[in-house]
Amino acid sequence: MSKATQPFNPKLVVGLIAAGLAAFAALVLLLAFGGDLNQPGGSQGRGHALSNAATGFRGLVALAGDFRETRLVREASDLDGENLLVVTLEPQSSPGEFQRLIERRGGRPTLVILPKWATLPDSGHRGWVRALGPGAGAISARLIGKDVSIDVAPSVRAPRLQGLGFLEGVTAPMPDQPQTISGGGIVPLLAIPGGGAVLARVRAQPLYVASDPDLFDNHGLANPATARAALAILDALNETGARRIDFDLTMNGYGARADDRPNMLRTALEPPFLAMTLALIVAALLAGLHGAFRFGPARREVRALPFGKAALVENSAGLIRLARREASLGAAYAEVMRQESARAAAAPQWLTGDRLDAYLDRLTRPGSESFSTLALRLRHAHDRGGLIEAARALFQWKKDAIR
Repeated sequence: MSKATQPFNPKLVVGLIAAGLAAFAALVLLLAFGGDLNQPGGSQGRGHALSNAATGFRGLVALAGDFRETRLVREASDLDGENLLVVTLEPQSSPGEFQRLIERRGGRPTLVILPKWATLPDSGHRGWVRALGPGAGAISARLIGKDVSIDVAPSVRAPRLQGLGFLEGVTAPMPDQPQTISGGGIVPLLAIPGGGAVLARVRAQPLYVASDPDLFDNHGLANPATARAALAILDALNETGARRIDFDLTMNGYGARADDRPNMLRTALEPPFLAMTLALIVAALLAGLHGAFRFGPARREVRALPFGKAALVENSAGLIRLARREASLGAAYAEVMRQESARAAAAPQWLTGDRLDAYLDRLTRPGSESFSTLALRLRHAHDRGGLIEAARALFQWKKDAIR
């Protein structure tokens, strides 16, 4: 087909195929990893241990990781450790999940950080937020207890927070518009001088509540003094003396649920199976190239049944071989050789049967077997080898006797 008569532009066809392959690859990636896109990530302005926003706590994880061993907890089974567990609540946190977490922790040290600022995503900077004002902790405070209340102090003259109890001697810079906690069973550990507590212990349990997240979030840790105070508080709350600090992600949507089914597609795209997947993709591309481009000259198709007498004889011989009837052809071949020899020797036409055999025997060269003997051997051949040997001997007799 000439270029002028081609219905499609080859470049357009190649482009469509490439676009289809790219779209299919994107679909596979979305099926494998699309679930992570729906979870709160570090660029969505949420208040959790992976968030880079001002209200996030990724800075606290990095700060603690510089001096202590840290771990991000995604599995419920990892909540049973004796290390201090830092739990960051959000207004949308589930009360049922929080209660199950607290019950599972039992008497293990746990620090719960309440939210404070009501925020909106910053449209000009992805991952940033704009603060609308304090007071977001009132909803999350109900998870601690029904009689627990949250207050915001608009202006405080004291420059620093003072430690109480086993935090005596620990001080921290005063947050902007500090958010305090009070209520039954709340024991202050870090408080405004002469005012409310921003860090407290719930009854006699090792359950600690930080009502003002600016002591630990990315915005607050921008102040070196606050960063030093946050690290000192974490060490003091880690009652068991363990050197590791765990940061919970199950309350923020990153926890792996027990009823989640394994994603086989995702497994194929992650190490160590990624290498095998890439090898299969390369093999498929090579197979496609092999089918699209010719390697070497085209092979001419051969007819299943060729024309001509030779083809007819060869096909007939093939059928006889398949039927294993070669040995039964000895008598027929002997008769054909008798008629051919009689014609070549100009034997009288009235000679037949034994008389014709006697005539042909007289043509035998001295010392050689006669025609009748060779024909009889050919008729009594029972296998292919004996048939071929007798046929060759009879054919040689004809060549020697009739010249």
